[in-house]
Amino acid sequence: MRNNHDITLEEIFSIILRRKYGILLILFVFLSASLFYHYRQTPEYRAVSIMMINSTKGQGDLLSSVIGISEADNKAVRKDVELLKSMPIAQLVVKELYNSSIKDSLEFFGKRRYISPVDRKIGKFLFIKKDKEKTKNKLAFDDELRGYAVKLNHRIIVESIRETNILKVSVLSPFPDEATFLTNTLCRVYKEADIARNSEKYSQARKIIADMLEDQKKKVVVADDELSKYMELHKIYEMSGNMQQLLEKVITTDAKYNDILVEYNIAKNHLDFLEKKLSESDKAISMRIAESANAQLGSIIDEMRKREREYVNFAREKGFNNSEVKAMRQRLDVIKTRYEHLYRSKIAGEIGYAGRTQKYGFNLISEKLQFEQKLNDLSFTSKEYGRLKQYYESQLLTLPRKQQDYAKLLREREVVNKTYFYLKEKYDETRLLLGSEVGSISLVGTAFRPFSPDKPDISKSFMTGFILGCIFAGIYSVIAEKLDDSIKDKRFFKDLELRVLAVIPLLPNNGDGSFSGNIRAHLNRIINLKNGVLGKRIFNKIFYSNHYDGKRDDRSFIPKITDQMSSVFSESFRTLRTALDYSKVDSPLKSIVISGAAMSEGKSTVCANLGMAIAITGKKTLIIDCDLRRASQHEIFNCSRQDGLTDYLFSQHQMIGDLYIKPTHVEHLFLLTAGNKIPNGNDILSSPKMFKLIKEFESRFDMILIDSPPFFLSDVAMLLRSVDGVLLSARLYFTSRKHFEEFVADSFIREHLLGVALVASNEHALDSYSAYDEY
Repeated sequence: MRNNHDITLEEIFSIILRRKYGILLILFVFLSASLFYHYRQTPEYRAVSIMMINSTKGQGDLLSSVIGISEADNKAVRKDVELLKSMPIAQLVVKELYNSSIKDSLEFFGKRRYISPVDRKIGKFLFIKKDKEKTKNKLAFDDELRGYAVKLNHRIIVESIRETNILKVSVLSPFPDEATFLTNTLCRVYKEADIARNSEKYSQARKIIADMLEDQKKKVVVADDELSKYMELHKIYEMSGNMQQLLEKVITTDAKYNDILVEYNIAKNHLDFLEKKLSESDKAISMRIAESANAQLGSIIDEMRKREREYVNFAREKGFNNSEVKAMRQRLDVIKTRYEHLYRSKIAGEIGYAGRTQKYGFNLISEKLQFEQKLNDLSFTSKEYGRLKQYYESQLLTLPRKQQDYAKLLREREVVNKTYFYLKEKYDETRLLLGSEVGSISLVGTAFRPFSPDKPDISKSFMTGFILGCIFAGIYSVIAEKLDDSIKDKRFFKDLELRVLAVIPLLPNNGDGSFSGNIRAHLNRIINLKNGVLGKRIFNKIFYSNHYDGKRDDRSFIPKITDQMSSVFSESFRTLRTALDYSKVDSPLKSIVISGAAMSEGKSTVCANLGMAIAITGKKTLIIDCDLRRASQHEIFNCSRQDGLTDYLFSQHQMIGDLYIKPTHVEHLFLLTAGNKIPNGNDILSSPKMFKLIKEFESRFDMILIDSPPFFLSDVAMLLRSVDGVLLSARLYFTSRKHFEEFVADSFIREHLLGVALVASNEHALDSYSAYDEY
């Protein structure tokens, strides 16, 4: 039996060459299917718009650097990526599309349908449109809007470019013009929403300040009126001396106190605005961060409070315009600036430690914590100025009653005027901020009409089809090799320890002769592989039924070495002749049985041409056609089948006469044909008369070649007892390995085997012989 061995690269290429037509067919089918699928798919066009996220200078810079925006998306804020793909933005875009003038021509709303080139050619235009419209009309507008928002959300693609603050925004559509329109609409709506979102706090502060300014304006009018009436009534026109200085201090302190209260109210209003934006979890995070930061900065807070108190007390003694008081104020501002910087650092550090997944919420937390710190600072300052205010008021009480009333009215007028101008300044600041707000989004480039769809990609479709084709071609090759039991190469005989005496080229044939690659031979091999010997016999009975009733096909072409002596075909039989001469050196061969494992392997052609090759050397050679079921030697040598082997064996003659021995066109080569067809060929070949005949021929001829039936018939076994050896004919990609192994495994047959005459293609034959002209 054969030894198992690892498959080599050479064998893989050999398998590919053997299965090349099946492999090419499978590749063609899969490539065609991939192209068919490609052109049936709905394309996805991507019109890309470039959006830049502007970095905001100020409180967010330190936070951005700590939480590591540069590591992930750099300056491309993660919140903008999420917001662009959020449902609220999608709903805003759908509303904008719904109100657009081209709504009725958008595929997004189902107003037009993409038809693939394949469907267009085969006429598959059936789709339900009216029913869908009726269904939509029954839906509430909000539900319909929500459904379109979900649809749009699935089409939006936002990609951040690493190490930049740039986003690539696109909306998918089967039509390039619509993809462009959808993308530009999305970017425009988001930019407007971003401006509105960023300006909301300024609008809120401006409204509060406007209300306060209106109230303060009324207070100014009332204060001026009351002061004028009092001065006219009491004939008071001015103040002088210490009273004037004291009144200036009271007015300055009172004005500063009111300014602090105004700023406190503005900050408190904005803090309430931020509180509404934060979730409960964000508020909890804010509380933890505030406690941690205050605990770490407690000493600085205490120092700042101490310096604030000292500054107010010193200002009470010297006045706010004193140079020493101003210098102390500068030192206090330095401490406050240092504290604000450290406080922001602590907030950023705590947020960076907490995580980076909610940057938008963390920005609000940071802003909220800083406003809380500002409120605490304003609250402390207002208390200090409140005490200073009370001190000056207590001094005013020492004045005469008339002067007290006048000072009170004058102070109120000056304070409300200063407060009014302070509010007017704040109102103008918010107006400027609101007017200059452009948001954090800049559209670097609007989307333009794409030239080709993003999906499907024809190269990817083609590559997918090719890969799948290769996979299935590989599976086909493996299965085909497993099912194909034929002999593939000479290694098979080497594993069986059999000699390949010669490689005979397989020549083309117009008929049904040996060495042909016709359909009948391939069908014969398929039946042999699938059903074994019995199936092959049934096939032959049906397909070759005319062979069994004495009628033969027209063998229009049987190759002979005498047709062209310099061909590879002729050289192969000369090689076979030489190999047989050296197969048994001790006892020269006189009689050889030529057989095979199956029909149509070319054994008869091998026998005839080997006889010619031996006869050409001058040896008297006789060919005996013992294949009584499918006799063919009389057709090869163009002579009559009658007066042959069966006729002699059934005759009463004890010695065979020259009537039975027919000469051929080759000198020294003679032929004993099969004779008339008989029903019991097996019995006659095993008769003593047959054995005696072979012995007689051995004395009359130099070489006897017996063309016997294949091994699966019992006729061969009868002949082996009277010959010197057996030459097996095998055919690559045709002869069954299993059957061949079974035959050579028989010890009786094995001891008579001389070797194998291997019939192969021209390529295999040329590997064994040097340059000769092809037949």
